[in-house]
Amino acid sequence: MSRKSIEKVGLFLLAIIFSFGLMFAFIELPVVVDDFIQNTIATPQSDPAYDAMRIDVFYQVYEIRLIGYLCLGIIFLLIILGFTTRRSGWAFAGSIGLFLPVFATFAHSMFYLAGLGLLNVILFPVLDNSIALLDLGKIVLLPYWILMWFFSLFHWYAQNFLLYFFMGTGAFIFGFGVYAWLLSRYDKSRVAINWIYKYSRHPQYLGWIIWSYGLMLYGPTLNEMKKSWGWNGSLPWLLSTLVIIGLCLLEEIKMQDRAGKDYQAYRDRTPFLLPLPKIVEKIFTAPLQLILRRRRPETPKQVGIAILIYACIFMGLSAFWVEFPNKHVTEQLAGQQFNQTRVDALLLEIRKPQQRRHRSTKPYGELLSMGPQAYASFLQLFNDDDPDVREFAVQAVYQFKIREAIPSLIDALQDSDSRVVKSSIFGLGEMQAFEAEKQLFSLLGNLPPGIPQDLVLTALSKLKCTQIMPYLQYKLSADKWFQRSNALRAMVRVDPEAAKPFLYQSLQDDHPNVRQEVVTILLEILPEDAVPHLEKVLNDENWEVRFYAKQAISLIKEKQQKNEL
Repeated sequence: MSRKSIEKVGLFLLAIIFSFGLMFAFIELPVVVDDFIQNTIATPQSDPAYDAMRIDVFYQVYEIRLIGYLCLGIIFLLIILGFTTRRSGWAFAGSIGLFLPVFATFAHSMFYLAGLGLLNVILFPVLDNSIALLDLGKIVLLPYWILMWFFSLFHWYAQNFLLYFFMGTGAFIFGFGVYAWLLSRYDKSRVAINWIYKYSRHPQYLGWIIWSYGLMLYGPTLNEMKKSWGWNGSLPWLLSTLVIIGLCLLEEIKMQDRAGKDYQAYRDRTPFLLPLPKIVEKIFTAPLQLILRRRRPETPKQVGIAILIYACIFMGLSAFWVEFPNKHVTEQLAGQQFNQTRVDALLLEIRKPQQRRHRSTKPYGELLSMGPQAYASFLQLFNDDDPDVREFAVQAVYQFKIREAIPSLIDALQDSDSRVVKSSIFGLGEMQAFEAEKQLFSLLGNLPPGIPQDLVLTALSKLKCTQIMPYLQYKLSADKWFQRSNALRAMVRVDPEAAKPFLYQSLQDDHPNVRQEVVTILLEILPEDAVPHLEKVLNDENWEVRFYAKQAISLIKEKQQKNEL
């Protein structure tokens, strides 16, 4: 074998080792980094959907909003400067910045800023308005959904296969792109046109895009702790990919200036990223033809405009999958006229046999939206043979705050199905149905099978039932920490003043979660005599207890100063 052949083989091995090593590191390193950050930087371990007040205090103390807006602003500034000054390195740094929140999906935490989730601070301007806005990139999941549907026809749940297929294919293309590029430099060619460059003008970028697509799908599958923030990285991936495509176009402008006709000829015969049928290519370039009157942008300004055009198109199409927070209940139920035909259709839909996980309260809500005329038909559902129908009818009552149905909720306390009874107990508490206090309290002496006492006590606490205080005091000696914590919370609902001695005593509880709950409650109600008790836990072994105790003391003192004025 000649020396030249050996050198080419060496280049090939170098390209493959570099590419797969880099891709492997991007998968393994996030897990290690997340673990390191979790053990180094203290953050709340709470889900924002359930502990909004505590999380908001954390935001305020550490200026998270300011940091988030600054980060995103700097990223967009880098991208804009990169395109306007033709400094592709700046724009590339901006695109990586946009992509970083995808790695945040590797975080093993309920709080989306804990561990590697710190990278989500870049998205804070979006999250601060609505988590639903992160779905404005969902259109990019369409190929994945189509493939999942196709494989499901053969009874194959191909999720894991597709994740590794995308990442493996991307790494393979990236590796061959690196090899072909190194080979062109070795041969001192002005333009890389051989090997994979015959089929793509930007194989490394294509490989990165495909690999990162798999990574975007892979992160959210790692754990089930995310709860309310278990989003995918579709929006950051979309924006980052559009910027990378813009970089490809910038590079082509540079190559056109440098290589002239040679590059133009190569450009005319070789696909941009991957070979596409002519009809598909025409569809993708139609917006450019319509707005810029050309098939491809020729200046940095036109590249920037093209990116904005496609960002608007893809985000607009994604809006069809965005589920924005529910409107106020009164708005949801407004404007629907009674229609007996529609009522009958909704009843048929509701009673249609289906798996419980496929059920929704939407048809129940539409039925209720027709007003009192439809209530008689709706209330029939409480006597349906299917317990799922009865349970969802109960849920719809308290979800849409239909007080006329409270007597039916009270009757449902005698239902033979425990799930129906649980939903009824919860609903009566949520709606503060004071007329149900007697019936709920009677359950404490004769609990139906499968009904936890804590559920009944919680519902009665929302009704300010003072009779449950002895039960709650007894619960403070329960073995399970969450029962003690729930009892303290219920006490405060019933009588905050009477609950204070028990709160102060529980600051010495053995379990940190109970102590966290106590400092959270004190942070909410800010009793002026709590300062000496809170000062005793400023050296608590638990960071959250120390942090929120300190904030509670600060706010109580501010409150005292205002009262003195």
